Amino acid sequence: MLAVLAAAAAVLAGCGGDGGDPPRPAGDALRVGIQDDRLAAPEVDPAERLDLAESLGAGLVRVDLRWDLVAASGRPANPRDPDDPAYDWSHYDAVMDDATAVGIEVMFTIWGTPAWAADPAGADPRFPAWGARPKDAADAGAFAEAAARRYAPEGVHMWEAWNEPNIPLFLRPQYVRRGGTWAAASPGTYAALLTAMYRGIKHADPAAVVAGGVTAPAGNKEPSEATSRVPPQRFLRALNDLEPPMDAYAHHPYPITPPRTRNNPRASYVDLYNLDVLERELDVGYLAGRPLWLTEFGVGTRAVSNYPFFVSQRRQAEMLDDAFRRVRADRRVRVFVWYLLQDHVEWSSGLLDENGAQKPAAAAFRDAASGD
Repeated sequence: MLAVLAAAAAVLAGCGGDGGDPPRPAGDALRVGIQDDRLAAPEVDPAERLDLAESLGAGLVRVDLRWDLVAASGRPANPRDPDDPAYDWSHYDAVMDDATAVGIEVMFTIWGTPAWAADPAGADPRFPAWGARPKDAADAGAFAEAAARRYAPEGVHMWEAWNEPNIPLFLRPQYVRRGGTWAAASPGTYAALLTAMYRGIKHADPAAVVAGGVTAPAGNKEPSEATSRVPPQRFLRALNDLEPPMDAYAHHPYPITPPRTRNNPRASYVDLYNLDVLERELDVGYLAGRPLWLTEFGVGTRAVSNYPFFVSQRRQAEMLDDAFRRVRADRRVRVFVWYLLQDHVEWSSGLLDENGAQKPAAAAFRDAASGD
């Protein structure tokens, strides 16, 4: 990703954006959320974190629902039954209890392959084991159904099927060797996963809304190994051929530069400033007119290994304001989630720094989320 972002930034220039955008129609209100990685830590009080997110103006919180953690003990005998003893929902039950008390909505993103479900073809010591693809997509579908059966009665009706399936961190292999060339394998793998998960969730909760895609912003123009990334527009093009079911398309348009007015037409990325590339791909296939969820967006304030672009804290707040202006003007965008609530060693786009002090972006988010 370092090379992809550096090369892209080198060919782009300009900042700002077009003004005079039409207002969002009534009834298409933007859902604004925050993701907080610290919610995954057992020693952290979920109520305190959720209360903080709500106080900053978030109407929902995006939570990673880890299949590999809930089903770590082994294959369930009745995988569609949330009461199967192989499942441990205790952490997520606590999150849900506290979210209800605080009055904030939860959106779950299901990902992470348990060891017992993993395809050995996805094994790679350079990446976490949970990124190997499942041997059988039906296993993921059964888990998704169990999760929806457990949490739909608690008010969870927004779901994402997997996370960033176009990069090897979350799904492997990305490519396979065919006839002396590298062919993208992850779109086919993901289409099967999404189909199984969508059907499972809908079987448990017909009122659920399930987003697919959930793509990372950058890929490799020319794959060189099984773990090369698939550019999001190429990934979506493949899904258009396969037509897995989804109610909305989700994407993570992290910026690779400050706001700009010029774009590389041959780019292998889709960030917030060339989002129209993704929207055009949506509209040439079966997803024409489908809503767009931007479920991870943030601007770092120091370089980290997986995201070298960063700005000052003051500039972060300015870019947050600009991002809200853009997504509110785009009638297709229905969900916008800032990643993340608080910095940690691996990521720096938090509204709070690692010590818990609010950055200028915290006040900017509170104002923007309220529409001020």
